[in-house]
Amino acid sequence: MATPKKNVRIQLSPPQNIYFSKVLNSVGNDPLVQVEPLQQVNNEYLMTIRVSGDQKASAIATLMVLNKKIGNIQIRVQVRNQRGQLINPIRRTLTAAEIAALFRTAFRTNRLFNNVVVRSTRPVRGVFPVFRARVVQFFADNLADLNRNLNFVAFAVFRDVLRNSISSTAILFSTAQKK
Repeated sequence: MATPKKNVRIQLSPPQNIYFSKVLNSVGNDPLVQVEPLQQVNNEYLMTIRVSGDQKASAIATLMVLNKKIGNIQIRVQVRNQRGQLINPIRRTLTAAEIAALFRTAFRTNRLFNNVVVRSTRPVRGVFPVFRARVVQFFADNLADLNRNLNFVAFAVFRDVLRNSISSTAILFSTAQKK
């Protein structure tokens, strides 16, 4: 007896879901941060990050990419404190030392954050947030992986969801040395 052919449709995770997973598994890898489920609002996607502590929330709002465009998909990120109030990023010009302080405030309790270093001498000047030498892994219908996961070194995920410069200061994401 012949078996009927089943229409199998291979579908990959949409870009907004992958970006959400990157935020969830990087910035959200913190007991004081909650990344709420992605919501579609009109023609864009909204991601809400709830943070315990106003200073921490302000630091995260300043360091995050709050508007991300992937092809024709627009993702808007909003940071709220534990009372639900919208937290705006700091808009004034920041020094390298102030940017480094924001990284410490934002990620002090993040399980992937190690430290932050400011270099003001040549050949490279900038703020170097240093993340633990860890792999961030999440399901994403990746056909090139046996378990359909995406796998990244921690710093690379943070580099994708955080700003790469603030006030003309380069932010150069790094990995801690293995001991």
